[in-house]
Amino acid sequence: MIGAVMARISVQVPEFAGRVEGGRGFVELIRARKLPARSIAAYVFPSGFTGARPDAAAGAYTQMLTHRTSVVLFVQSFDRTGAAALDRIDEVLERVVRALAGWAPGDEVGVFRLERGQLVEAGAGRLAYQLDFAIDDQMRILT
Repeated sequence: MIGAVMARISVQVPEFAGRVEGGRGFVELIRARKLPARSIAAYVFPSGFTGARPDAAAGAYTQMLTHRTSVVLFVQSFDRTGAAALDRIDEVLERVVRALAGWAPGDEVGVFRLERGQLVEAGAGRLAYQLDFAIDDQMRILT
């Protein structure tokens, strides 16, 4: 699912084409205590899941699952105050939300919905913003 989300962002939000990475790239940034070298970058990774009450019937076990996916966006501005990055982040956030909300990458039961967005870092003309999305699906195991 993460690969499909990455591809969707790259296609639907052209400024991210070739600038979307998965969780591994994000972990490497954190470990190295660095910021992306690019002026705009996105990192997509799974951020957990929850299960609803299961149902066991003759020959099948089913359970609704909610999968969460996070998208961390970095936008850099080269002005002293970072105001240009702040102005730019609004446009970028809206494009990413529109690309994912209401869309499903496969045969999931539901579609992605936006759960939350928050500023996670600001400084030196760079903003990092995290968007959290959720999608419902059903696990079905034949017993």
